[in-house]
Amino acid sequence: MRFFGSSSRRHHRAFYRRDPDRVAGGYKAALANPKTTRAGRKRAKAELHAMGRSSHVSFMTKIKRALGIRKTPRREREAAARRERREYGTERRRRRGGREYEY
Repeated sequence: MRFFGSSSRRHHRAFYRRDPDRVAGGYKAALANPKTTRAGRKRAKAELHAMGRSSHVSFMTKIKRALGIRKTPRREREAAARRERREYGTERRRRRGGREYEY
C-alpha cells in the first residue's frame, strides 16, 4: 500500500526525446568495449542495423578487445585515481613513525 502515491517514481518521458545520434554512439561504444558480453554486442549490432546505421568495428579494435588492451595505460589510470582520492580527502599516507594520517 502506497501512502504518498507513485508520482515520485514516475519518469516524465514526454518532455524530452532521445537523441538518435547519442543512442547510436552508445551502441557503437558497446561494440568496442572489451567488457561487453557477446549477447550485448549482438543486440547492439541489431539495434544499429534497425536504426539504419553502420555497425562496423575496426580490426584493430577487435584485437584490442580480445587482448583486453585499454586506451589509457594502467599507470595513467592509477595516477588519476590517486589524484581523485587526494582531492576528496580519502587517501591515507604513512609518516616515518608508521602512523597513518589522512591527506
